[in-house]
This record gives sequence, structure tokens and C-alpha cells, in this order.
Amino acid sequence: MKKILFSIGLAATLFTIGACNQQKEDPAAAKIDSLQGIIDTKDGEIQELFDMLNAIEDNLSMINSKYSNVQELRSKNLEGTYNNRQAIAEQMRAIENMMEDNKKKIAQLNSRVSTLTSKSVDLEGYITRLEERSAAQEAQIASLTAELENSKIVIKGLNQNVSDLTVSNKEKDDYIALQTANANRAYFIVGTYDELREAGIVAKTGGFLGIGRKQNTVTGMSTDQFTEIDRTKVTTITINKKKAVVISQHPEDSYELVADEEETGVVAYLRILNPAQFWKYTDYLVVSTK
Repeated sequence: MKKILFSIGLAATLFTIGACNQQKEDPAAAKIDSLQGIIDTKDGEIQELFDMLNAIEDNLSMINSKYSNVQELRSKNLEGTYNNRQAIAEQMRAIENMMEDNKKKIAQLNSRVSTLTSKSVDLEGYITRLEERSAAQEAQIASLTAELENSKIVIKGLNQNVSDLTVSNKEKDDYIALQTANANRAYFIVGTYDELREAGIVAKTGGFLGIGRKQNTVTGMSTDQFTEIDRTKVTTITINKKKAVVISQHPEDSYELVADEEETGVVAYLRILNPAQFWKYTDYLVVSTK
């Protein structure tokens, strides 16, 4: 179908010719009588109306094209594959967006035309036909959507609000963020041997006749008193004690105990030099102090 923009351009031209020679009957006058009533409005307003009509027409054509694309994808018998489902879903989302856009534009057209002092029967009739075509197309797409849902292809409902899609994406992003946070979660505790022992975290083992026993973490130790951190963000653990020993299992070259610059003999903090290596064997850091 030819663009409405071409029709209004022709109408305006024919109207100008007729105005120059009122005595001579224009054979095309009958075709533009219904449009002459709106020619007296501002040219910019007329152009805007017909631009909207053209946009609706383009959308209707594109929807038909994408409908054909979906049918072609289905004909390949690959509905169950991930890539094919994604391609179909993208086509259907585009269709839904264009149909929603058409609805808004048709509503705007009806509103604008209702305010014109002189209305065009042809224009109103054309808008009505666009509404009918749009409704028929919507029914066709609704049928296709039902078929896709029956085929277990996840497609959102017809004319779904874009904000719903945004919510869906947000839920996915939130889930990914939660999984990432869980993967990066680590814990630490700093305390004297007695404090850690009473908390059920460490015990002394080994040695000969009780001599040379070492502190070790307890199997199934309680984690209630540990502080939770994000291992990708926290690289220093405050200690501020004269003596500190790392009890949990961490590669020695992955961290260092940093002395206080002002107070001699005091360990200010533990600095993690290589987080990936430091947390390689355990998610729990236990530091025993005196």
C-alpha cells in the first residue's frame, strides 16, 4: 500500500490547482473533496497525522514479516533448542512492542482527529480500517502465542507491558547477584585461645607429653560468632594485639601480618595479598591472639 504521505501531498497539490482556476472543473476533485476540509489546518499538524498513519502502516507490515519469521523458525523443528527458543522469543517481543505502539498511535490519531474543526471522512475511514487490521493481526498473534506456549516455548503474554519484562530481567539479575554474593562470602574471627576454645572453634593437639601442642580448628566448629565479609572487597582484618597466629589453613605467601607503625611489638592487622589463594582451602579465617 502506498504511503498516506504521498496521498496528502497529491491532495494538497490538486487543491492548489483547483484554487487557481475555480471556473474549470478538476476531474480529480471528487477524490479529494473529503480531504479538503482538513487542508485549512496547519501544514505541520497534517504532516504529523500522516506520519503517524505511515508509522502504523510500517508496523503492520513488519509484524507480518516477523510472524513469517517465527513460522519459519518453527518449521525447522528446532523449537526445543536454546538458540531457536531465544530467536523466537525475540521476534515475539518485537511483535508485541509494535502492536502496543500501534494501539497507542491509533488512540492518539482518534483523539487528534476528534479535535479538528473540519473532519475528513476518508481519514476517519482509513483509521477505522487500521483498527480492524490491527485487531485481526492481534487475534492471529494470540493464536500463535498459544501454540508456542503449548510447545513449551516460554513466551510472555500478548501485549505484555514492557515494565513486566523489566521486572523479569530484574529478578534474573537479582538471582545472579545473590549467587555471586554467596560464592564470595567468607568469615573471620579474632580472639585469644581461651575465647576461641570456649566458643568451640579451636583446641590444642599433638605434642609429646603435653609439650609442643599446637592450636588447631575443631572439626564441626561453631560459626555463630564469626563475622561475615565479602572476600572480593575485604583484604585487611584488624587485630591490634601483641601476638597473632593464623590458626586456619591459608597459604603463607597469600597474606602477611603487618606491625603497628607507632606501637612496637603490636600486630596492627592481617593483609590478604592474594585473595584467590588465601581462601582456596577454607572460607573461615581464625586468628588467635595474646
